[in-house]
Order: sequence, then structure tokens, then C-alpha cells
Amino acid sequence: MSDVTPSSAPAPALSIVDLQAEVAAAREELVASISTLKAQTAPKALLQRGGRSITGWFTDEFGGVRPERVAIAGAVVVGIVALRLITRRR
Repeated sequence: MSDVTPSSAPAPALSIVDLQAEVAAAREELVASISTLKAQTAPKALLQRGGRSITGWFTDEFGGVRPERVAIAGAVVVGIVALRLITRRR
């Protein structure tokens, strides 16, 4: 094991101006982060992201339609409609 000895020279003390500059920079970074987060969670942005997700489920990486997934969605819709019709008649 190597011996690690603490440095005998103290860390340079930051002046008030340096500290204020660091706080101002941190504040600007926080405001930018909040703005980005607010833009990403806006209803319109969420809708676009959800739309891309749904479109991606029905298409392959080349933009072609995946017929097996369209068939699954169609079968689910037909099943729901059939269940509603059956339960309504009783």
C-alpha cells in the first residue's frame, strides 16, 4: 500500500466574488434544466412522444407496416366490441 499524506498546503480560499459567481452559474444551470424539463413534460410534447411510440409499435425500422401487430390490435378491438354487445343483450 502506498502512504497517502495530506497536503500541507491549505486549499486557496475563495473570495466572496468567486462564490457569488459560482452561485450565479449554478442558478443559471438550474433555470435551464427546469426550462428543459418543463418543455419535455408539456402536454403537446407528451402527445408527440406517445404518438411516435404508438407509430413505432405498428411499423418496423424501415418504415414498413407490421401486419401481425395491426392484426393483434384489430383482434383486440373486435373482442372488446363483441364483449360489449354480449353483455348489453343480457
